[in-house]
Amino acid sequence: MTTTLRPAPPGNRAEVETGDWYAICANGRPIGRLHLAAGGRWGDGTGWIDHIEVLASRRRRGHGCVALLTAEEVLRRLGCGRVAVEVPEGNLPGLRLATSLGYVFDSRYLVARVRGGVGAERTPPEPPAGMRLAVMSETAHEAWREDAWRRYVALLTGAGWSRRAAESRACARLSGGESPAYELCAPDGARAGVVWLDPSRAVPGRAEVRAVEVADAWRGRGHGRLLLRTAEHLAYTAGLGELGLELVGPVPAARHIAAELGYTTHARQLGKMIL
Repeated sequence: MTTTLRPAPPGNRAEVETGDWYAICANGRPIGRLHLAAGGRWGDGTGWIDHIEVLASRRRRGHGCVALLTAEEVLRRLGCGRVAVEVPEGNLPGLRLATSLGYVFDSRYLVARVRGGVGAERTPPEPPAGMRLAVMSETAHEAWREDAWRRYVALLTGAGWSRRAAESRACARLSGGESPAYELCAPDGARAGVVWLDPSRAVPGRAEVRAVEVADAWRGRGHGRLLLRTAEHLAYTAGLGELGLELVGPVPAARHIAAELGYTTHARQLGKMIL
C-alpha cells in the first residue's frame, strides 16, 4: 500500500487563508485531504499543517502518519525549519498522532462569542476608581511593541525556539495592525495593563486579541478580566461578533479568566523543528 500526496482543489474552510490543499491517496485513489502552508501566523520559517482528514473506512492504517511525514518533507523543501500542526479540541486521535511524531504542545487558540451578539445594548466596562482606559499614543505603542517583542522572543527561545524563528514569530504577532492599543493607567499615571485587538485577516467577523497583559505589580486584582471585557466591547463597537485569543504555554490563570468570560478552546497548536 503506497500513500502519497497530490495537489487538490481549494477547500472551503474559512480559517484557511493561504497555502495549498493536497489529496491523500492510497495506491493513487483519494482517501482524504490535507492543507499546508509555508508560513502563517507564526512568521516566516514555520510551516503549518492545519487540516488533515482521512475517510473513516481508511483510518487506523497509517495513512495519516505517512501523510504528515510527507507534508513535513514538502515544507522542508520550501525552506521551513519548523512545522506546526493545529489539532481541533477534542480530536484525541489527531493529538496522539501528532505527539507520536514528536510534536510538542505550544499554545491553545480560544474563541468566544460577543455576548448578546452584534447590535446588543452594551456599555464599556468601568475601570476601578482612580484608574482609566485610554488609547495609547503612536509613540507609546511603538515603545511598548519593542519591549513586548523582546519579552516574547525571550519566552520562545526559553522554550527551545531558535533565535531566528522566535524573532520571526514575534514580528508576525506584534507588527502592523489596523487598530490602536489601549492602556490601563494607574492613579499615578503608570501603565497597569494593555489590550490590543485587530480584525482577523482569515475569519470574517472575528477580532484577534493580539495582546492582553497586566504589569506584574498589578496582577491578582481583576485587571485581566477588565482588559478582556474591554476587548469584547471593542469587538462589539467594530461590528465583530467573535474573538480569537492565542495563549502560549500552560498559563492556567489566564485560561481560567478566559473561561469565565466565555472563551472555549477551539484548537491546540503543537510544533517541532524539522532538520
